[in-house]
Amino acid sequence: MGNIKRRSQLRRIVVVATALAVLMAAASAFAAAGGINSYTATLKFSPNKANTALGFTQKYVAGGIGGNRTAPLTNIKTVIYGMTSDGKDFPTCSAAKISANGDDTVCQKGALVATGSITAILGPANDQSASAPSQLPCNPLLDVWNAGQGKVVYFFVDKAPAHTCAGGAIQTGGVAPFIGTIKTVGKNLVMNTPIPTYVSFPLTGIEGSLTSETLTWKNLSSGTHHYGTSVACKGGSRPYTVTFTAEAGPGGAPSQTTVNGAQKCS
Repeated sequence: MGNIKRRSQLRRIVVVATALAVLMAAASAFAAAGGINSYTATLKFSPNKANTALGFTQKYVAGGIGGNRTAPLTNIKTVIYGMTSDGKDFPTCSAAKISANGDDTVCQKGALVATGSITAILGPANDQSASAPSQLPCNPLLDVWNAGQGKVVYFFVDKAPAHTCAGGAIQTGGVAPFIGTIKTVGKNLVMNTPIPTYVSFPLTGIEGSLTSETLTWKNLSSGTHHYGTSVACKGGSRPYTVTFTAEAGPGGAPSQTTVNGAQKCS
């Protein structure tokens, strides 16, 4: 049964990819290079007090400009004031373990540090315009696993009917897990998430354009240890910055945009 299911999945991938390729070849418009997007970023912390265990929700929205889809992101860097993270005292799950299993059901539940989802559009890589033919939605769930002190693993999970990608052409395990880092720099928590090329270009000739990401980082505790801890406020607030890096295509000139925000903190 497993082999039959895999063959069926491969046939579906080939059919969708072929249809996209045919429509791509028919496209005549080509968006100008530049890789400049528009962004919003909102972080909400709970409870938002100093010297307490802390969880938070981040919501990022991205869009293209000049009639284009969002240019592919290569990195998202989030800096949060007055927060630390402890991954060494919690269960872990590695990218290698997830890759070997083909999904993240092999991971201990206690290693799951954040859950959420993304919305994206898949379209022809040679036509970045928002009106390009052959566009398909890609809206998987997103799990984040503790991989040890200073490291997390991101993994997309497809779950019908709401969280599928390209009509089933890309399923759970079709995009490999990828690694981000979390470290304390001064009084700031710095979360850096490099986005590999295989995330933005999951099929040959197909480009993924992120439109939103929502992640809720859990308020986890194990005895006296907390995965996230608030250690300070700044003038009654918790400032944060999110820096998005994008490029027009693989190897294109990078374009950075930083969004600033803050939430009340006591």
